[in-house]
Amino acid sequence: MRLNACRFRPFISSMNRRVTCLALFAALPTLFTSTLRASETKSGVSADSRPATEGTTKQLPGGAVLHLAPGTRVELGRTMKLQLAATGSQQTVTQVVKLISGRVDVDIPMSKVPKTAVLLQAPHKVSAVAKGGHSIAIADANRVTIAAVDGDMLAAAGNDWKTLPSGLVRGFVGADPAYQETKVPGIPSLRIAHPLLLALGSNSPDAHAEAVGVKEADHYQLSVWRVTDKGNEFVRHVDSRGTAAIPGLRPGQYQVTARAVDATGIFGQESAMAPLRLVGAELPAGSRYEDGAILLGQRGRAKLVGATGLEASYNASQHFVAAPDSVGLSRGESTLLRLREPGSAEEVRVSLEPRSLRADVQITPKHPHWPEDMLEVTVQLFDARGRAVSESTPVQPKVMVDVQPVEVTWLRSENTMHTFIPAPNNRGPWVVRVEIADEFGDPAGRDFMEVAGPNSDRVSAR
Repeated sequence: MRLNACRFRPFISSMNRRVTCLALFAALPTLFTSTLRASETKSGVSADSRPATEGTTKQLPGGAVLHLAPGTRVELGRTMKLQLAATGSQQTVTQVVKLISGRVDVDIPMSKVPKTAVLLQAPHKVSAVAKGGHSIAIADANRVTIAAVDGDMLAAAGNDWKTLPSGLVRGFVGADPAYQETKVPGIPSLRIAHPLLLALGSNSPDAHAEAVGVKEADHYQLSVWRVTDKGNEFVRHVDSRGTAAIPGLRPGQYQVTARAVDATGIFGQESAMAPLRLVGAELPAGSRYEDGAILLGQRGRAKLVGATGLEASYNASQHFVAAPDSVGLSRGESTLLRLREPGSAEEVRVSLEPRSLRADVQITPKHPHWPEDMLEVTVQLFDARGRAVSESTPVQPKVMVDVQPVEVTWLRSENTMHTFIPAPNNRGPWVVRVEIADEFGDPAGRDFMEVAGPNSDRVSAR
């Protein structure tokens, strides 16, 4: 709503039009009260006093942004022009917001000459003007709190307008024009316990952060941002009174900030960003993460996720190079991958183990004759680290007599397999072979035995 000499003639009847424009700021308290009431009765006013069920962000003309807390009720009035800068400077287009209840955070780009402003009218005749930076207004049943978190404001009870310097909070109780003034909470110190973590299994580990150092703080609010090619993407807020866990982060790079929050809900400026990184891996077919190690085939390679910019070394080497996009076994043997941020001594370690299955194959008796003896085969299955594998681990057994495959029935209990090999109908001697492979066909173990025929003096041998 444009202010002019005609509209406010009762206040400035002796002034000419030019002087009126320059003197409007002096009449600010009366103009605010009259204008806001008028704006509520004129057509074209955007008003919605329904409480927000979720946090809402409103972009106002001119660039101001309102952040409405859940349950907040506001009404938006028509714009007006006010002389907020030095006499003779351009008037500032001001958005009118009536705060009925709840909390409004206002963000306006900082400028020496305000290009836009927001007039907040709260209950109990408390008003405030936000003209740059971050401002807060909170209205509850009997109290109104105005905070100039970053950037000066104007605040008043009735017509008593006073500057509210940046970094101060002004609280009004009921209709009493007297107020209490306190400091906006300061900037906390933030520490990430382990800024480099591994997230290789199905469940990512919790990151832990601690914010301290602000005596006005009732608690701290952590903000977590994911670093992307297009900029930082907000992930979540985490409230903290001491060390806080940050669960459920996917592999990638993050930034964490903290701000102190006092007992009234006013928060200060955010701390510097602290880096946090979770390194994950995309495993090739047939590989798996088990008991702290990535199990890989001889030629398999695991693609690293979130490792861009890290340094890598292997086994006990002290020489670090840029981390690769993927890693595999060194010469097919167990390999220790070590990762760190450049310039940091803190490392995370990834064990790469051969996926190979080891099978101990035994054929008994030691000196069999066919058809008198029945050959028994016992197979025990172990992983690459010598531990018994589960009964569900798939294997591919193969039995051959001379060059002919033989169908047998295997019985399996936990990591042990049994079968019997019947005597063939043809004349011997014979060579019996038992071979075990893993589910991908890689050899796991074998045994063979030469079996003598009937009425033979020949001794069977391996």
